[in-house]
Amino acid sequence: MDNKNEKGQSTIEFIFTFVFGLSLVLFIFKTSVNYATGYLVQYATFMASRVYLTQDTHKGQVGSVDPSLERAAQNAATAFNNYNLSVLKIPNENFKINPVEQASGPNEVLTVGAYTTFEVTMDVLGRVAGQKKLELVSESFLGKEPTRAECASRVCFAMTGQQNCDQTMDITLYDDGC
Repeated sequence: MDNKNEKGQSTIEFIFTFVFGLSLVLFIFKTSVNYATGYLVQYATFMASRVYLTQDTHKGQVGSVDPSLERAAQNAATAFNNYNLSVLKIPNENFKINPVEQASGPNEVLTVGAYTTFEVTMDVLGRVAGQKKLELVSESFLGKEPTRAECASRVCFAMTGQQNCDQTMDITLYDDGC
């Protein structure tokens, strides 16, 4: 058998194997980076949600919009932005709050919190999985406890039958759980 026609065969096989192997390694690397990015975004969303849910003042009234909730939403956005996710090309503008004011019943109260949407690519080279982007959502719906003002109003009503005990009575209301 004549081996003159097989010159360069091993080079071609090496190139094909090398390209396939390198593409596979880059695909696994990009998938790992996407997982790490997703975990970081989820943590930032969780921490921002905690900031929103724990901000409260004692000044709101039951049935009215508490001005501290707007400040809480601003503080939550600041907490989310502190993670500097723009380095990973995650836009800070997509961060949103599901406010407690829009919750009309018990099921909606459970979805009070923060969420954000972002896109990541699947492939470094754009050859294995194409240039399609994954659209991902990070949610942290922890449910909003009653505000301190609402809690105080409930305790006041339970004790005195009045909605507001601040001006009329010299008592301190305390309830561990409202």
